[in-house]
Amino acid sequence: MEGRPKLHCSILILVILCLMLNRKSSAEKVLMVPRPQYDSHWMVEASIGQALVDRGHTVTVVVGEDIVAKLRAERPDFTFETFQDDGVGSHLREFQDYLFGKAETSTLSAYEEVMRLIKQASKQTEKTWDWKYCEHLLGEDEKDSDLMGRLKTAQYGVVISDSLLRCGHIVAANLGIPNVVNSPGGGKFIDNWLLVYRYLWHTYRQKNHHLLTKQEFVMTFLQRVENACFYFGSATIFKSWSFSTEYDDLVHKYVSEKETIHSLRSHTDLWLYNTDTVLGFSGPSMPNMVQVGGLMADRPVVPLSVDMEDFMQSSGDDGVIVVSFGSMVHTMSTERKEMFAAVFAQLRQKVVWRYAGEKPVGLGNNTKLMSWLPQKDLLAHPKTRAFVTHVGKNGMYEALYHGVPMVCFPLFGNAARVVDRGLGVSLDFRTVTSDQLYHALLRVLTNNSYHETAARLSRLHRDQPQSPMERAVWWIEHVIKHGGLPHLRARAVELPWYQYYLLDVAAFLLGICSAVLGTLWYSCSFVCRKVCCKRGGKLKSQ
Repeated sequence: MEGRPKLHCSILILVILCLMLNRKSSAEKVLMVPRPQYDSHWMVEASIGQALVDRGHTVTVVVGEDIVAKLRAERPDFTFETFQDDGVGSHLREFQDYLFGKAETSTLSAYEEVMRLIKQASKQTEKTWDWKYCEHLLGEDEKDSDLMGRLKTAQYGVVISDSLLRCGHIVAANLGIPNVVNSPGGGKFIDNWLLVYRYLWHTYRQKNHHLLTKQEFVMTFLQRVENACFYFGSATIFKSWSFSTEYDDLVHKYVSEKETIHSLRSHTDLWLYNTDTVLGFSGPSMPNMVQVGGLMADRPVVPLSVDMEDFMQSSGDDGVIVVSFGSMVHTMSTERKEMFAAVFAQLRQKVVWRYAGEKPVGLGNNTKLMSWLPQKDLLAHPKTRAFVTHVGKNGMYEALYHGVPMVCFPLFGNAARVVDRGLGVSLDFRTVTSDQLYHALLRVLTNNSYHETAARLSRLHRDQPQSPMERAVWWIEHVIKHGGLPHLRARAVELPWYQYYLLDVAAFLLGICSAVLGTLWYSCSFVCRKVCCKRGGKLKSQ
């Protein structure tokens, strides 16, 4: 009897050790290769990484030395592998601000604006900054030629990269491990066109539109023509820019002479898209394309600071308007800031505005300027009445999750989805007047249909068997567990365009039909001539 407690204790210790060993064996090493210049993209990728850390995995981030300090301070649970990039990462950030600043004052159409961005990107230097960043990462200049060796030795289970960073595909192929691509902007139109199967959703579905155009969902015939031309034009130009020969040279050196950057990208095991059909559109997709729209929206709400909570409560029944323009906050002109400030001063509501720079002239007592906003926590607050936004994907889904109507100033086409769903209104940031802004705000604040629609769509978005983050983590672990998911990739990625569209089959069938019809025509003509000749001979003999 005396030995039983010791036996029970031994069994308990053994069970605990088994559980610990099982947890350790299930933990994997995850390598993340983010694009250095987009903070909103990094926020999504870092959130996925943190969720993986919480599941017991180890997350390592590859980033240039000139920007690692900021990321390391934000994410102490990650480990970092760095390389000398000679300031290329910082140049990419500066270039992004330049492009957004030009977009604010541009009078070009959507198509012309995208073409300008792509042409400008291709003229950055003799070789694009993106390409240079990749070159440094891979150790081309021999300053950090041992980085890839260290990564191989570490034996990672998967690479998670940004959809706009082509280098992630090269890293994954060089290491010989699966590649998961995160698309924070939900750029499905490009990936489908270039990689998956070029379905003509711009023509056969009337309630759809190209990501970068601002057409309404239900389009007229001419709008559909414009949308289709934009789709083909932008996809073709993006292909020539994104899959440039410089990247092929790196692929040939670090992967295989038989591969190209396009072939590597088409072999991606899993695509994570920051989209949800509640605010998007339904359409065909491949099994390895997973929608995870609102990845960051359902995280726990953090209580506001005492000062911020007092400001929110001081609004009374009128409530608060949250204003944030994302990266545009750094490039907005002084005149534009003063116009917004003057309009906000006319409102009964309190306004909390993410703002950078000197205090604008005409700022009202009802407006609070902040260099950084706890945006999700503010949108979750019961006093929040509306969200003035540039319609970045993260903010858009946070507003959707918490049922907050929006006044949109889109750089791209996201606002068309918000307007079509009845969740808000859209204005042109470059041409909006103070009168238009004032009446748009009043419309959203006083028309109950916007708040009712926001509440209904919020319920739809939340009603899922898994949260978007749980779904993303499950799929990533699924990729690691099975060493890739090649069975989910479409065969169409390996087909030439003429085979995909069955043009060779159509030509073959057309040839057969032409041959049959030609034979029939010749036979009928021959018979007719014979008959006519016989009749003619009989008439002559008579």
